[in-house]
Amino acid sequence: MKPEVSIRRTILVRCGLGFGILSVLLSFFIYFVVRQGLNAELDDALRETASILATQMEYEHGGIVFEWKEGIGTNSEISDQALFQYWNVKSGLSTRSPALGTADLPRFSGPDGKPDFENISIPDRMENARALGMLIYPYVIPGESPEHREQEKNFNPRLHPHTLVVARDLDPIYRTLAYLATTLAVGTALVFVLGFLVIRHAVNSALAPIATLTRQVRDRSENQLDSAIILPGALPSELRPLAESFDSLLSRVAAIRLREKDFIRHASHELRTPIASLSATTELALSKTRDATEYMRHLQACAKTCGDLSALVQRLSALSRIGIPGERAAISPVSLREILETSLGTFAKRFAANGLTISTELPEKNFNSLADPVLAALVINNLLDNAASYSPPGSTVSIRLSRSGERDELSVTNPATDLPENLDRLFEPLFRKDSSRTETAESHLGIGLTLSQEAAQAMLGNISATHRDSESISVTLSLPAKV
Repeated sequence: MKPEVSIRRTILVRCGLGFGILSVLLSFFIYFVVRQGLNAELDDALRETASILATQMEYEHGGIVFEWKEGIGTNSEISDQALFQYWNVKSGLSTRSPALGTADLPRFSGPDGKPDFENISIPDRMENARALGMLIYPYVIPGESPEHREQEKNFNPRLHPHTLVVARDLDPIYRTLAYLATTLAVGTALVFVLGFLVIRHAVNSALAPIATLTRQVRDRSENQLDSAIILPGALPSELRPLAESFDSLLSRVAAIRLREKDFIRHASHELRTPIASLSATTELALSKTRDATEYMRHLQACAKTCGDLSALVQRLSALSRIGIPGERAAISPVSLREILETSLGTFAKRFAANGLTISTELPEKNFNSLADPVLAALVINNLLDNAASYSPPGSTVSIRLSRSGERDELSVTNPATDLPENLDRLFEPLFRKDSSRTETAESHLGIGLTLSQEAAQAMLGNISATHRDSESISVTLSLPAKV
């Protein structure tokens, strides 16, 4: 079983880890930058001190003099803190600062006597120190008397090299770095905790609209599927299309459910008439004793009603399969003229009762179309039913069957009022411009043209509606021709 995936937990863990790693890396960066800066500052101080002490060794009056000794009494920094030592390279004699006492610094210098840095330890004094070693030469002071000038002339500083080593204690830097490391560790922990809290608050705020949508969907009852979802104002732009799509899906589900209910009502109305006719004929036949001829006449009437009922059930069954994946119409060559004439015979009494006149324009030569006979009859019956229902009494319904190229077209034109400007809306499920249109026929539930369009498409055809004038409409069924 796969573990449950949580957006909140995923964001918190990943953002928390990322924020924590970033904080740790930043702390390490600060630590190393500060350590590098302190070490560089110490090396600069050692280099500066060594440069000053190199000028303190002078040749004067026939001997080498260390000038720093003259100010040792007044300069406590040199006497108490300075750590340095000179070595005469030839004689090995050394001169050390008072702060060293009897201790010696390591004697070293870089290649060719150039300055060189090393980390050292001074026995019995300090474990960690930084030292600079270099080779220096006596500085010659110009003499004032001829005797001194002659001595300086004969003196060569390069023949009297000395090694100078200057050292500084590293413990203050180590203490500073230790304090910095502790501060950074505590700061990183606090920043991580505060960052985690901020991220959690941000995630909860961002997911709050999702929780609101979830509650709306969970609380939606079966009878509320068609009510729109109230989108939270703070809904992120990335989630708004999803919420709108889900809202649209719920609306389509509600429309389908309503369409199913209307289909059941429509089927019930259609089945009521033949069942009532069959029941009435049967009761009439059984109301008294009759001879065989009368029984035969009533049974023939019952058989005809049963045939009509069977055809109606087939139409309704075919209607229910429209649009189901894998279900295809049984297309074969059929005569639209014959189906039309059969349907006109069925609706003749209704047209006459409404005072309507039928005008037909049929081709002289019959031809076949490629269609499903059951679905084709369903569509034609719907077109005639609409014309009979919505045409004003005393008007004329025009019916025309023709062939145009590889298409056969059946058009039903009738006067009609209160039509929408966009006739394509007539094919929308459950479309009604106002309630007055539903008063003419109980069975008209706003699904006839929608189902007819789906039936026509299942037969590789289509239905279209056009304005003949401002007060009439023409609905045309187009199907592939059998050539």
